[in-house]
Amino acid sequence: MSSRRPNTPVLTPEQLLAAANPHRLLYVEAFPGSGKTTVSHQRFGLHRFARTTDHRAVVAVSFTRSATEEIRSRVIRQWGPSALAWPHRIVTLDTILNDLLTHLLRSGLLQWPGGHEKLEVLDTWRTHFPTTRTTAKPALRLVGTQVSTTYLPEAKPNNHIRPADFAAAVNNGRCTHENVREVLQGALGIESIRAHVTTYFATTMRSLLVDEVYDANDLDVEIIRIAAGAGLAVTLVGDPWQALYAFRGARPESVRRLLGLLEFERGELRTTFRWHDSPAQTSLARLLRRGKGAVLPTGAARDVDVVLARWWKTLWDGDPRILPLAVRQSAGPFQEAVCTLLLNELTQSAFGLPAAFLADAWTALGIEEADTCEELRPDLQSALQRLASHDDLGEIWTALTDSVVTKAHIEPSGRQKRTPRKVLSNLRGRLEAAHEGPVPGLTCHQAKGREWDRVGVRLEESDAAALRKGLDPADEAHRSLYVALTRARECSLVV
Repeated sequence: MSSRRPNTPVLTPEQLLAAANPHRLLYVEAFPGSGKTTVSHQRFGLHRFARTTDHRAVVAVSFTRSATEEIRSRVIRQWGPSALAWPHRIVTLDTILNDLLTHLLRSGLLQWPGGHEKLEVLDTWRTHFPTTRTTAKPALRLVGTQVSTTYLPEAKPNNHIRPADFAAAVNNGRCTHENVREVLQGALGIESIRAHVTTYFATTMRSLLVDEVYDANDLDVEIIRIAAGAGLAVTLVGDPWQALYAFRGARPESVRRLLGLLEFERGELRTTFRWHDSPAQTSLARLLRRGKGAVLPTGAARDVDVVLARWWKTLWDGDPRILPLAVRQSAGPFQEAVCTLLLNELTQSAFGLPAAFLADAWTALGIEEADTCEELRPDLQSALQRLASHDDLGEIWTALTDSVVTKAHIEPSGRQKRTPRKVLSNLRGRLEAAHEGPVPGLTCHQAKGREWDRVGVRLEESDAAALRKGLDPADEAHRSLYVALTRARECSLVV
């Protein structure tokens, strides 16, 4: 009789060697579709149950909630709910940083305005407060060990929280994840605090697994370095070809420098299961990885399961059968939020999928009650019907925003009430093409970690030129293309 636990996956030799590697410091480079998440959840479980008398935490982190939820669900399915009994946990790295800042405040090593020791940490300011267009970005800094507000000059104006609101929010113990990082960046430059953080890690954790490590920025890499220096078992899993977060400061070269500095043991997951039955996709993947030029076959939206692009705008400018899962409206959070609610009605009807950033839209409108969401649905559906009937865009928008203002109890600025004609026209075009069968459109960032049978890719001229010449993993635009072109099980097409 087999002693293997039911539903336990049979690991390949590569996966087994990576999951069970005995080295304290281990780096696993994982090709697309090679079982990265399988190795991560197996290694987490092995560390979790290897030393039952050591009650320090085994922790796994990634950089998005969806990625952590995927690992968490796999761990529970494989190892049972007790694998995540406190203090063991699988969370975003932001959660670890928030906990660390809370610890430093409660220990008296840092002081927050108003004496706060527990903070309310927001994803962004723009979904909670009105914004103003300015080149002065609000930020936090340390003056000695006291947290203080400051403003950083930017080359171009952006939408930022107003200074008075920023100061009041910070004094009330509110900040964003970015602000937490600003404070910790300064704090780790103070030798006594850095030593305290090392001791804190050593006494509270025994193992740290970092998923998608190439999404780490300099602060994240420094935290990993401190954890390794504190004696933790540190496992890093990632692929330099799939690093997509330069916009939040991710620098693959910092990770490579850390790997050399601390002499991590190296493992690889090269065998992919995603396209092993497709010679064309296998050949494409090999060419891309070697930096060789490639030319993709062309097709139409009706030929694929999903269409990917580097930008949402590229998707909206394509075939009207492509229904992107997000709108990005630069005029302000109110317009973007209302347009997202409209889009959500379409995507739910077409695919049974919510629009991207839907939760941000509800937050921006101050809507917390499910009843309010349901009360707005008839107004949203009426707006879509009027769009399909070619009613005046301004009249449709005015009627819809009046309903939102009344039911959500929010009062946008006059500028944010202006009719977003481009977005509404795009939605109207999608309604007109709905009978042909819509295809979901996603950006490369949204598609990372996912797969489909047939994938369409919308290429800019620069993308096509780069593909013909060969992709360079040092260029983030090229890495985005690599991610898009390695999602298909059967074939990738230019649409």
